[in-house]
Amino acid sequence: MTPDRMRWLRLSQLFDRAIDLDPAQREALLDAECADDPSLRAELQRMLDADAADSAFDAGARGIITLHGDDDERLDGDGHYDAPATRLGPWRIDRELGRGGMGTVHAAHRDDDTAQRAAIKRLRRRWDGSTQAQRFLQERRILAVLSHPNIPRLLDNGIDDEGRPWFALEFIDGSPLTAWADARRLSLHERVVVFGQVCEAVQHAHEHFVVHRDLKPANILVDNDGRAKVLDFGVAKRMDEAAGSTRTGMFAGFTPEYAAPEQITGGAISAATDVHALGVVLYQLLAGRLPFTFPADDLRAAAEAISTQQPPRLEQAISTGSDDDVAMRLRERRTDTRAFRRFVRGDLGRIIQTALAKEPQRRYGSVRTFADDLQRFLDGRPVSVTGDTFGYRTRKFVQRNRGVASLAAVTAIVVVLGIASVLHQSGRVRQHATEAERQAEQARRVRDFAMQLLADANPTNAAFGGDLERVFSHAATGLVERFSGQPDLLAQIADLLASTMSDSGERESAERLLREVRGTLAADPAAAPWARKLIDVRLAQETLAGGHAAETDALLDGTIDTLSPDQAEHIPILTDAWQVRAYQRLSQGREPEALESARIASRLAHAHMPADSRVVAHADLARLILLATTSVAAPPQALAEGSSMFESVRGFYGDTHPVTRNALKYMAMLQQENGMVREAEATYRQLLAAAAATGDERRLALAGLELASLLEEDDRLREAVTAYDEAIRHGAEHNAPDRQFMLAARNNRAFTWYRAGDWSRAAEGFDDVASAWHRVHDDADHAYVLSARTRQADALVESGQLARAGQLLDDLLPRLATHDPDFHPLGLSVRAKLHLARRDPAAARHDIDAAFAAASQGSLTPRSEAALWGVRARVLLAQGESGDASAAISEAAARLQDADPWRNPERARLALLQLEAGPTAVAATLCDALRDAMRSQSADEDSPFQKDVRKAVGRCPG
Repeated sequence: MTPDRMRWLRLSQLFDRAIDLDPAQREALLDAECADDPSLRAELQRMLDADAADSAFDAGARGIITLHGDDDERLDGDGHYDAPATRLGPWRIDRELGRGGMGTVHAAHRDDDTAQRAAIKRLRRRWDGSTQAQRFLQERRILAVLSHPNIPRLLDNGIDDEGRPWFALEFIDGSPLTAWADARRLSLHERVVVFGQVCEAVQHAHEHFVVHRDLKPANILVDNDGRAKVLDFGVAKRMDEAAGSTRTGMFAGFTPEYAAPEQITGGAISAATDVHALGVVLYQLLAGRLPFTFPADDLRAAAEAISTQQPPRLEQAISTGSDDDVAMRLRERRTDTRAFRRFVRGDLGRIIQTALAKEPQRRYGSVRTFADDLQRFLDGRPVSVTGDTFGYRTRKFVQRNRGVASLAAVTAIVVVLGIASVLHQSGRVRQHATEAERQAEQARRVRDFAMQLLADANPTNAAFGGDLERVFSHAATGLVERFSGQPDLLAQIADLLASTMSDSGERESAERLLREVRGTLAADPAAAPWARKLIDVRLAQETLAGGHAAETDALLDGTIDTLSPDQAEHIPILTDAWQVRAYQRLSQGREPEALESARIASRLAHAHMPADSRVVAHADLARLILLATTSVAAPPQALAEGSSMFESVRGFYGDTHPVTRNALKYMAMLQQENGMVREAEATYRQLLAAAAATGDERRLALAGLELASLLEEDDRLREAVTAYDEAIRHGAEHNAPDRQFMLAARNNRAFTWYRAGDWSRAAEGFDDVASAWHRVHDDADHAYVLSARTRQADALVESGQLARAGQLLDDLLPRLATHDPDFHPLGLSVRAKLHLARRDPAAARHDIDAAFAAASQGSLTPRSEAALWGVRARVLLAQGESGDASAAISEAAARLQDADPWRNPERARLALLQLEAGPTAVAATLCDALRDAMRSQSADEDSPFQKDVRKAVGRCPG
């Protein structure tokens, strides 16, 4: 070896030792190792200074990579000219594409008959043997294990004549993601679709334990066929490497505009880091601007913006900048301001807000869940980051099924709006009809109609036999002739009958009746304007349920534009119209407009009707429902308004009326959505008391389930089990033990037992539920049956009943693979736990690896993902891989939202695992939290998982 080569190796070794030391330790090392060679020290110092200059925070926010730089940038660390190569292995260099801190990228082609093209990255000579060289070689190793259509393939690698490593990648002839989308004027929908390809690539990397750390449009090229490719894994980090083996934080070479807060502060790097970067990229792709802006060289401002500032909402971001800039961005997206805001408001805005959360644990636990929510948004299905309320899921169902014949859920909401106007208008008719003969004739016709309807509905009537569909059909037939010459009365009776028909599931028949009556009123000059609009509003409710948005809009616009709030008889119909408009806007995801429409209805009712009227009560109920099922209003405002609306409803109906109980449920939902758990609990208990006062066992069961679910979400597990027990008892007394809502309750109770560590009870509970679902569906492979059996097997393993668990899993896993891909990964993870219990870590490793592979094909909740990572940690610990186990524990903890280990048994058990893995910073943090928990006055002394907490604290150092 030549003296120069020996000297260079000595420099490289010293550089590697010095690079991670703090300044004082670094000086001491240089003093000790270079005392007799000042020139060696000077060269080493120059290398260290150069490495620091490559970081984002010393080079400036945009000074990381220089493309096609001047010749003076071709100098290597020894001051020598970095001459361009003409050949590398079988590749002939065509041109330079760019250069960065590690090396130079060239376009090349294979010098043979294939004419294959490649992009070749070559290491700059000055970093031979250094940390930069290690990163270069790690990038090559990473690319060798990644195989995905949206990541360029590694084609070749080698060492050039000067000893510098290189590797060749698939050449991508494309443009950066944002530029490609703008040039082709992709719509907003199309942009989200192509972004999904990027998510797939990053998810694939994460499944191979690789975090990219520098995702940005420049590193995402899209070719002419619309295929996105994620490039440049030069600063990627392996999640499965030992702690401390790769430096993190701001010296990793990231781009500040796309950086996550933990990259600024030097925090732990995880999959959530890439989720944040993807959130920034999607924000820019949609809005045409970055969520954070700061001067290029003001690094302090960059750090503050990324770490503390909230980005502007997407609907505001599109309008920032000059008029010309805004107009250009809108043209590039083939949209206008109003349509853009409608698209990004609501679910999509919440998805991106979740991805951009400052705290990693508040972001999506994986890119897969991020991408799944985007796909659900595109499909019009409920997304995971919005409350799982009935109202929310109902409106998503409406959006997704525009042509469905009958939507009972929506009809049940809107049908309540028409009753008040019918009764009120009947009173108005009596007040304004001055002719005794006309009053008598009206009374006779109404009496005859009501008597005929009651007679037809009698179960002993041989003609109809209690068939309400035929009863309603008969009542509607000839209704126009029965009330001919009295159009106003015809409108009121038709409205009431159509409301009842629709509420009973006969929506199509109701719509036919309304259209017939509407045509009759339009041709009758004697019909009052309010009578025509009464039918229009009722028909608008039916067209809303049927998904005919344009007709609904036309009917409501005609009513609102025609009727006047100055005429008392118009007020009930106008309030109905605005309420239907509110529910229509809600079904379209236009939440602010929905809330405003509900407010208008409420203001109209309060301004023109008696405070104790049915019209006011129903307007306020609609407003309360809107407040509880949207997320637009600020929490204090929403709660204050909701409380006022509830008191209005209760003031009219009293404490025990079903409408009051319905309002009480929405009040509890509103409190729960705004984090007021104790207040929501009190409201649910009030709902229970109201149901108990009526002796209604079914309502007692339903209210008890609401309370139990709240307690379980709050991790008050023993209280939740008690509430489930009570609800299930009331359901049984209502003779509904195997009805679906009661089966769901029994399943939730079993899961609560499982979380509390009462494994035997949990196993029995899941066995009971699985058998019941099997009876109900007569299908052993039904998804509900398979999921309950999977949970049963898990509880059997945890309780030590290994033989039973093994028999169940042998039967279950093949059926899961075929019929339930979402639960198949959990089944595999349960068998991995079984192998661990049988002292077979190798078999456990095989199963948990298979579980992760299967999970990439399905859709898991964050809690299920946490369970998989927890099992992986247990397997790694059993194999003596404590560093990898710690990384898996961190991944599991990141997917659990609750930061309090005491109130979350899953985190307490992760703390135990982490303590087994060794004394790390994570373990120290968990120990501090657990000690605080032990001092908590709310501790449940008898809860099984408290034993885990005490055991964990006993193992904590100090």
